[in-house]
Amino acid sequence: MSSTSGSAGSRFRSVLGNRQFLIFLGTSNAAMVGYAVYSISIVWLAYTTSHSFLVVGAVIFIEYACYTLTFLVGPVVDRVRNQRTIFVASYPIQAAAAAAIGFGVLYGFLSVSLLLALVALISILWDMTWAAMNAAPGVLLGPDEQFAASGVSGAIGGVLTIAGYAVGGALILLVGAAGGMFLYAALLVAGTIIAIPLTISPPVGPEATFSESFWQGWRLVFGGEGRPLLQLATIDSVEGFLASAAAILITLLATTSYHQSAAGYGVLFTAFVAGGVAAGLVLGHWNPRAKVGVVMGAALSATGLAYILAVTVPSLLLLGAGAWFVVGFASATYLDAKYAFFRGAVAPEKLGRLVSNMYLFPGIASSLGALVISAVAVSGRSVELGVAIGIAFLGAGALGLALPGVRRMHY
Repeated sequence: MSSTSGSAGSRFRSVLGNRQFLIFLGTSNAAMVGYAVYSISIVWLAYTTSHSFLVVGAVIFIEYACYTLTFLVGPVVDRVRNQRTIFVASYPIQAAAAAAIGFGVLYGFLSVSLLLALVALISILWDMTWAAMNAAPGVLLGPDEQFAASGVSGAIGGVLTIAGYAVGGALILLVGAAGGMFLYAALLVAGTIIAIPLTISPPVGPEATFSESFWQGWRLVFGGEGRPLLQLATIDSVEGFLASAAAILITLLATTSYHQSAAGYGVLFTAFVAGGVAAGLVLGHWNPRAKVGVVMGAALSATGLAYILAVTVPSLLLLGAGAWFVVGFASATYLDAKYAFFRGAVAPEKLGRLVSNMYLFPGIASSLGALVISAVAVSGRSVELGVAIGIAFLGAGALGLALPGVRRMHY
């Protein structure tokens, strides 16, 4: 584990000079680009297979419901002596499930129930890789490098992720959403190969049983003067309830304002992701570790305003793309700041548990939100839905700035 201070340039150079971190970026980006293709494809596939927003909501519900179980895998991630094992073991199985969805579409045997089952399998395995990916930078890098690491990840992985969404959108146009499933499977295989020389070994702490490790992780969440992480979990739950809003609203806009346009869906989704990449670069240069809490609260408020903008601009693709870029920038700012705080403020050997435990609150809320938002989307009233979501984000931002434990967060 290294530590550096000084200018933004020195932090970026230090991060880029860490060979193990670069290998980690290689394997994680292969998976994340694949997941970008999967994400843009699976929502459109669910809609075109069923022509029902309720099925779209069910797919997103299952994803978030499975992600909620991450708190059970956190102690496992922290206890694995080389977290490379998690990537090498889970990527191939996810690849096989994605390929099965693709073949199911091509050969006509993909039922809604089979689709949901395969989505559940992919999501459960993604829990493990997601927890390991979020813990790895805290193991490989020092606290002062975390925002720079997010910026590097955004610059390298973000460009590739945008390409993933763009390719996924193109595949939807050219060969259908099944093409995205096959590409996701191929990228997971590539990620497995890249991960082979990787070494991510958290510091060895005192020997503890699984049960002891489990409860140590929860004491992190419920401890501290004023229980600041519990306060963060409160606004995180509101943000989590609204997490599916982007995918559902973009799909709704593509099918109403853009006349069932797969091109409109792909452009808006890609612009949303591009905004997130830009946010990572800005935060990496700024490095606001002394005022993380204020950044998170302000980002949630800005996300609310951006959602209202996104559903009220005229139905011109260029304007819509610009609005969704702003949504992506604001929402990613909140998430990047939150995870930078976790990685910089928490001991590396406890990161897997903390990240996993903290996801439980927004995870449960996300599952419920996916059902509620998709049910409301059935009415086709994108403006009313978007404005309501925007107001909720504004409320979450105001709450974050009002709670002293969140507002004063720094590391």
